[in-house]
Amino acid sequence: MFTIKEVILEEEKQQLIRFLHRYNLDYEFDITYSILVYDKDTIIATGSLANNIMKCFLVAPNYQQQNITNMMFHHMVHILEKRGVDHYFVFTLPQNESVFRSLHMKRVVQTMNTVLLEGGRYINDVLTELKTTYKIDDSPKAAVIINANPMTNGHLYLIETAARENKQVLVFVVSEDLSSFPFVDRFEIIQHATEHLLNVTVVPTLSYLVSKITFPKYFLKEDQLIKDEQTLVDVLVYKTYYTKIFNIKKRYLGDEPYSYNTNKYNQVLQDHLGQHIQIIPRKEHHKKPISASLVRKMIKAGKVEKIKSYVPQATYDYLHSEKGQKIISLIQSHTLGRH
Repeated sequence: MFTIKEVILEEEKQQLIRFLHRYNLDYEFDITYSILVYDKDTIIATGSLANNIMKCFLVAPNYQQQNITNMMFHHMVHILEKRGVDHYFVFTLPQNESVFRSLHMKRVVQTMNTVLLEGGRYINDVLTELKTTYKIDDSPKAAVIINANPMTNGHLYLIETAARENKQVLVFVVSEDLSSFPFVDRFEIIQHATEHLLNVTVVPTLSYLVSKITFPKYFLKEDQLIKDEQTLVDVLVYKTYYTKIFNIKKRYLGDEPYSYNTNKYNQVLQDHLGQHIQIIPRKEHHKKPISASLVRKMIKAGKVEKIKSYVPQATYDYLHSEKGQKIISLIQSHTLGRH
């Protein structure tokens, strides 16, 4: 009889880490929930969640083929259901895909190194529902996908260019809340800033695009390989589902003079989508490219009033609101990242 126990104490966490290390696997520090499976007093398996991402599944070799992965999976689904989560993901190696497909998970995309699967809800249904919610028709469209942390005049220029050159434009806003500016606020700012563009619809990316469906380092050890796989998964999801369900014919990108990773991401998009991709030169102010990271640096330096030349009125107004003042304080008290 096997026993499942939630990892709560630091001592239990260290036991989990040692168990993973025994099989040359690493603990993922974005984990939000973990379990250990015992045979009496011996640890024989583990599994974890990073929000709604299942990861770090490991069963000791002597206990494989005993449905322990099945047992852990159903335990995780039960935990997610108790939290009101009905949509979950797993990254796994291609040779392990059949295990999760037998648990009613469906493949989203596959690369040479990994498979992304989902359960509870499925991407075609989720995106079709999104399309209905935002009253998006089947006519050809262009797309812009932005994080906008915060929205700048560079973002607005990119959207206005797409709107000028196409009959309909979808602006997908990255839904992940891993930025200084919360998703709900970024979304609202972009809606206000594009109100004058009657052929533009602002929609969330949900869990799929430019997402931290957190890539599992535990089976891809090299950082660059992880980044390459994350990029490829994102591009394949966009190409396989978004372009078809929303009838997107062209995607607009801003060029990136500073970021190696963004440049590489743009190149992978071009490699897989060719003329579907339209790269627009970055809008400049005083001969310097406008970027969200530059705006955040100005905020951190206490130069909020100087930002007015770099951002739409909607962003500037937000920064002077009560919520915006809290974000300014947060930025000024933390180390800044690129995005």
